[in-house]
Amino acid sequence: MKTSATEKLLNSRPFDFSAENKKLFVQSFKENILNHYEKHEFTRKFWNKLKFHPQDIKTEDDLHLIPGTMVHLFKEHEFCSVKKEELVLVLTSSGTAGQKSQQFLDQLSLDNVKKLALNIHMALGMSNDKQYNYLCFTYDPAVANDLGTAFTDELLTNFTAKKEVFYAIEWNEDKKTFELNEEKTVETLKRFAVSGVPTRILGFPALIFEMIEKHHLQLNLGSDSWLQTGGGWKGKSEKEIPKHEFRVYIEKHLGIPQKNQRDLFGMVEHGIPYVDCEKGNLHIPNYARVFVRSPFDLSLVKKGEKGLLHFLCSYNFSYPAPSLLTTDYGRLGSCDCSIGGDTLILEGRAGVTKHRGCALKALEFIKE
Repeated sequence: MKTSATEKLLNSRPFDFSAENKKLFVQSFKENILNHYEKHEFTRKFWNKLKFHPQDIKTEDDLHLIPGTMVHLFKEHEFCSVKKEELVLVLTSSGTAGQKSQQFLDQLSLDNVKKLALNIHMALGMSNDKQYNYLCFTYDPAVANDLGTAFTDELLTNFTAKKEVFYAIEWNEDKKTFELNEEKTVETLKRFAVSGVPTRILGFPALIFEMIEKHHLQLNLGSDSWLQTGGGWKGKSEKEIPKHEFRVYIEKHLGIPQKNQRDLFGMVEHGIPYVDCEKGNLHIPNYARVFVRSPFDLSLVKKGEKGLLHFLCSYNFSYPAPSLLTTDYGRLGSCDCSIGGDTLILEGRAGVTKHRGCALKALEFIKE
């Protein structure tokens, strides 16, 4: 498969929004949607019904023309643009029956998502050659290698040198279920604090917060340590504290500087990581586009106004989700840091139904 435009895009800096780089995204996106149009019957018929053809995309201003495929379709159907024997990884967002998404990755798409994630973290100063201990508040990927959160955390541990990696949610073979090993997690965190090696903590903010509260932790992991959260406070919204207050709290109880605390937003169906800068804003890389649409007629709303989030990406040639219309509310913002581009401001879920993904399920492990 010819993927020259996508290769060039992923060899470019993720937050370089020059006219040339924006053109690269358009070329890569067109390359990607032509692939899915030719290989995935539902996508082709859906776009034909709406009188859209990949050739309609010629410039940046045309990108909004592509129809968004509702995220619920990926939760209830297996969509794949390659033969199953070509797949090397299937990622799942765990949940109840009927609400489980799967992302299908062939080798090309897997290599692409790893590369773009590394590029984004490098550009944000979060990847280096130093050695770290890792404490991951997520599922052990040795068992849960198909869960999106486990894949993400395992991937993030590869952006630095590693000494030790500990996964807090372990598989209990006797009970055939996952369990949060609180005692071992606290012991590991205390051991890391006196190891002389900086620590990187990855995981759900609610789990981290409740672990500190419950066990009255007061540690100093050091000025070179980091915290990267993801998954939000789903299921623990009554305990959620604003991002800035959370960072102050973490610095006070774990000794991690606020500038080394970052949040990440991602969806298993989309695959692009939206990561905080030092000022706490999620930046949209040139590897993606985010539109905000009215929930009434799907028209574009003005920058800063709230609406349904519509995500575009071009790295995945095996999973036909280049244009994903979500049930998440959000808006586009700006940041005065040096990164540039628009920022993504999340405003919660549309509707009233709770969709139980990896994050919500994991938050049940903390015992009151």
